[in-house]
Amino acid sequence: MIENSPMPDYSRLQGAMNSIGLDLGVSEIHGVICGLVCAGTSQSHVDWMEALFEDWPTEDLLAREARELIGQLYFATRDQIGHDDLSFMPFLPDDSQPITDRAKGLRDWCEGYLFGLGLAGVSDQQLVGDAKEALQDITHFTRLDYASLDDGEATEQAYLELQEFLKVVTLLIWGDLAEIRENVHASE
Repeated sequence: MIENSPMPDYSRLQGAMNSIGLDLGVSEIHGVICGLVCAGTSQSHVDWMEALFEDWPTEDLLAREARELIGQLYFATRDQIGHDDLSFMPFLPDDSQPITDRAKGLRDWCEGYLFGLGLAGVSDQQLVGDAKEALQDITHFTRLDYASLDDGEATEQAYLELQEFLKVVTLLIWGDLAEIRENVHASE
């Protein structure tokens, strides 16, 4: 495992994706990656990346930059989730952005995470107890009405709590799926 892979710059990655017309946000991409990493299937992320960039030739420099930055995001995320230092955090817009943009990023991250788990073949039936309940909570967060949020201390506090919740439940689900990851790697 590559240790301490750096996260790409959020704005640079969003700009690279926008420059090729990729209609996804960085937070959603990160959510997909997190779901794939938690599931641990070694081929799912490769297949997903190939499908994501199938419309762009490999020699397209803008697409190459976006592909490389998403690859960097994948390796950094894999390192963070798999590391014991609890450094993982959902990759969301920074605190200088309006709360509506950050909440949209949180909602998009949740959608991406559920998509990544589903793409890797993980269902809620494979999870038990707290992890299963957490997955249901994440599903609920995909319906977050971010546009109607008010600025204020209570909203900021709720956002921070949701961000921390996503960190904890991602690591919880990672732990619950350890046996599935081991079985996948043993069969390869």
